[in-house]
Amino acid sequence: AAGGTGDGPLLLVSALTALCQGSKAAAAVVASHPTFLLPPPDSPQAAERVAPPPPAVPAGSTAQQAQLYRMMAAMTQGARRGYARRSGPALEHHTVLGRAMRMGVPADDAAVVGTFANMGTRSKKDSDHATGGLRSQLGVYQVALNGLIKALITAGPGPRGRVMDWYRDAFLVNVGASAMRVDRSKVSKQTTLLNITATLLKLCEPFLTNEKKGALIDPDFVSAPEAHGGIYTAEGDDAVTRLAENPPPLSAPYSPKNSFIPQCFFFAARSIHLSIIPALDMHKQLQRHSSRMYHRAEERGDSGRTDPEFNQFLARTLTLEVTIFAPEFVTDYMTFCNTTSGLLLRISDDQLARMPEHFINDICDCVTMVSYGMPDSMRGADVGDVFKMVVKLLSPAQAKLVRNYNLRAKLGDVLHDLYLPPKSRRRDAVPSSVYSDPTTGGQPYLLSDKLAQETLAPSLLLLYGEVEHTGYYEKMTHRYKISELLRFLWESSEHRSAFSKISQDKDSFIKFANGLMNETNHQIAEAMEKLMEIRRVQVQMANTQEWASIPEDQRETIEERHSENEDNVKNTLQTLNKTLEMLGWLNTDDDIRRLFLLDEMVSRLVNMLFYVLQKLVGAKGLELKVDNPETYNFKPKDMLRDLCTIFANFAQSPEFCTECARSGYYDAELVLKAAKTCRKFNLLTPENMKSFEALSVSVEAASKEVEDLDELTADAPEEFLDPLLMTFMKDPVLLPTSDKYMDRSTITQHLLNDPTDPFNRKDLTIDMIQPAPELKERMDAWLDEKRKAAKK
Repeated sequence: AAGGTGDGPLLLVSALTALCQGSKAAAAVVASHPTFLLPPPDSPQAAERVAPPPPAVPAGSTAQQAQLYRMMAAMTQGARRGYARRSGPALEHHTVLGRAMRMGVPADDAAVVGTFANMGTRSKKDSDHATGGLRSQLGVYQVALNGLIKALITAGPGPRGRVMDWYRDAFLVNVGASAMRVDRSKVSKQTTLLNITATLLKLCEPFLTNEKKGALIDPDFVSAPEAHGGIYTAEGDDAVTRLAENPPPLSAPYSPKNSFIPQCFFFAARSIHLSIIPALDMHKQLQRHSSRMYHRAEERGDSGRTDPEFNQFLARTLTLEVTIFAPEFVTDYMTFCNTTSGLLLRISDDQLARMPEHFINDICDCVTMVSYGMPDSMRGADVGDVFKMVVKLLSPAQAKLVRNYNLRAKLGDVLHDLYLPPKSRRRDAVPSSVYSDPTTGGQPYLLSDKLAQETLAPSLLLLYGEVEHTGYYEKMTHRYKISELLRFLWESSEHRSAFSKISQDKDSFIKFANGLMNETNHQIAEAMEKLMEIRRVQVQMANTQEWASIPEDQRETIEERHSENEDNVKNTLQTLNKTLEMLGWLNTDDDIRRLFLLDEMVSRLVNMLFYVLQKLVGAKGLELKVDNPETYNFKPKDMLRDLCTIFANFAQSPEFCTECARSGYYDAELVLKAAKTCRKFNLLTPENMKSFEALSVSVEAASKEVEDLDELTADAPEEFLDPLLMTFMKDPVLLPTSDKYMDRSTITQHLLNDPTDPFNRKDLTIDMIQPAPELKERMDAWLDEKRKAAKK
């Protein structure tokens, strides 16, 4: 039966295997059987519809009951959708291999799911026993399946070709298996697709770990329609997206040294995309649902472990894990991921550009989800080439190749989730063998890899800005992980030279710093607003009499909004804390600190720092005293410490103090209040405390210089003034798109957020603006005359 792995299916596969041991018998089975393959795509039979048979009348029914049952069946016939003769369901119902492949452990089968009934109240031993029993049955069955496929493949070119044609058909009719919403009238069952992948991975086994045989994997297979038969088509509705937007065509006809090895390998890659990836995604969704049901029950005052809905989702999750986290299966597809990564490392840039984008996406999903779902299964796994591939694709040389920002963000997540040593992140379940380089005595790949030492620090700074284009909550998680990676690299001597190079790439660093400050302003504003809302609701709920007087529907609305605010604040403050930390340690480097003091950066920095300071210690500080602040990642003392450390780093810079004097956000009383708090709770080192307390004195001195300059330039000709800010320009430049002059710092800040001319909205980039030396000379001469006159 399709719903399990009992003796019937095993006997069928065993009988077929025995029959196909001889090459002539195998050839007869694949050649003469009328349903070994699906009807060709353009044949009349392909479009024929197959209607599922009506349910059988229950035994013992009377004539009247039978008639009523048939009437009900007729009325519901429309709900029982049929399928085409050439489709996923037809593959598993009407082909020999399909009928064999469809047996497994389906996560939607009531009998199988029942094995894990009420697992929330049962012991781990019970869960492991149930899982082990089902895996044992599945393992025996898959061994038999592998034996059947091997018998057919080794029976000669004819049977082998027919089997590979069947696999090709399986991928063509199941192209919709990776869709967000799967149409089950067109797609095979998940068990069928996972069994197909399991058999292909076993076929690939001989050349996945053999370097000589692996060299026969010809990457041009995916660009040769005559070889792949349409499963990697670059045209039409089913087009498979390539890494490059317009990859170069093949320079010569596809002519592999061995045709079977690349065919087998790239069939397996496609199969993983259509089976394991959707299954892992379903597993993630089931986990989210079960967690949600558990917490809802707890919030109602009920036991989450006994909640029926929680147990239902938990049972489906555990049922799915029987297959996708079976140790041997995990080892097989992890090995495949590493081999695929090695292939992507060794091929030419043109060949890499032609690779399907989903190869990289699938590798990221596989290794990341297994690291969370079954980390112990990764013990001893070789994923060194995965690391090297990620570093290569993130490097400046390949930055434009991976165009999908979500995919680039995933690459960063892989580095964090798998390769960042446990002491530098919260999760420590990943075995050390995963992130340690065996060729260097177990040193972390992040420290031992040469390309990582040269490129990873600037790559991650670039990525920090790019994840702005991912989802709202997603970008905060990505940036949190990137900041942890950067901190680890910063503290490692192997990466210090790369950080030094960062300061030499002024334009790239300015883009990173601008994104960092934009994000900080947004995060602190949103977090403080939500915290005040949370505090109001906490006070409201604490007054039991007032809370009980509110109608139930209004209480539910308030609670839902409160829960959303809590989740929002947790994510926002987690990222904000890391951002302030990063600003602190980055600016301990003299060269990087000088970049923040550039005219186009320093005003943004000063305004951002005082904006955050005002939110932390300003007049509304009392409203931020929420209950259990740690649960929201709200650590005001730590935030104030990190913020004031940044102030201390810049306090002795004349440019910084002058900009403080100019800033409308500067408040001497606020600085004094912050300094008192820091001293009270001993938040700063003695050296930083001294520098921070001296800031007000330095700003006061700078204010006199600013006032003197403002007085000198009060009657400056209009052509010397920045047309947006109406301030005396320091470094005038010409905008070629409008023939207007602006101060370089003003237009640079504008273009960082809006790449258009502010006067006519024409496209404009920073490299297009032109120096204005003649205007600068006239301005300097005018200012010298004003200064001479002032001294008389």
